[in-house]
Amino acid sequence: MKKNIFYFLLLAIPAASFCQQTNDTVPSIKTDYLVKSKNQKTAAWILLGGGAALIGTGFLIGDSKNSTFDDAVNGAFLGAIGTLSTIGSIPLFIASGKNKRRAMKTTTFIKMETAPSFQGQSYIQNSYPAFSVNITF
Repeated sequence: MKKNIFYFLLLAIPAASFCQQTNDTVPSIKTDYLVKSKNQKTAAWILLGGGAALIGTGFLIGDSKNSTFDDAVNGAFLGAIGTLSTIGSIPLFIASGKNKRRAMKTTTFIKMETAPSFQGQSYIQNSYPAFSVNITF
């Protein structure tokens, strides 16, 4: 009985170690960069639109005919926040474009590679599939 268990383990271990994996473990780099670019561009447009709205609101609050000094200060404060928000959208637009360019430069492909191996008294060329990811920065 001990021999049967030993032989079963001798057969089971190599079978488990040389099997192919069925799940896809390679990340989709191109789509990740495109999604990141889209999210950054959306955030940049939100900051730009919100900043423009704050600048307009601050101008309307601080420049009305019946405004007091406090209203002018509040309007200037809203305008300053809007200006900072608008300026803050610029790096997001730049990063979005950079990530989109990276996604367009990223390529993945499968090709057949050869490797020399020794069989008997001669060398032979064995072919095997190779997965390649090219990321250009």
